[in-house]
Amino acid sequence: MTTPEAKLEYRIERHGDKFVAIDSDEDTVGVFDSEEEAQAEIAREKREDAIWARTKELMRAAVRTIMTEFSVDMETALGHVNAAAGMTLLGMEEE
Repeated sequence: MTTPEAKLEYRIERHGDKFVAIDSDEDTVGVFDSEEEAQAEIAREKREDAIWARTKELMRAAVRTIMTEFSVDMETALGHVNAAAGMTLLGMEEE
């Protein structure tokens, strides 16, 4: 299963006394009592989008590095990188 591309466009619409945050796929991100709450949620979503985009960039770089350093194909390198991505906190602490 692949994760969808980051949603980088958001807007707020007023519906009665509520404020609805909507993403670029027309999905409702949330319904809020104030515009400030909706804006805060959109800021959080944009940060998550940026984290996701950077993570993908780093994973692609890791795959290319493993392919080059060990002369393996993309499937092999991707398998190793994906396995390492499932590392626990304990594994992160090991050197």
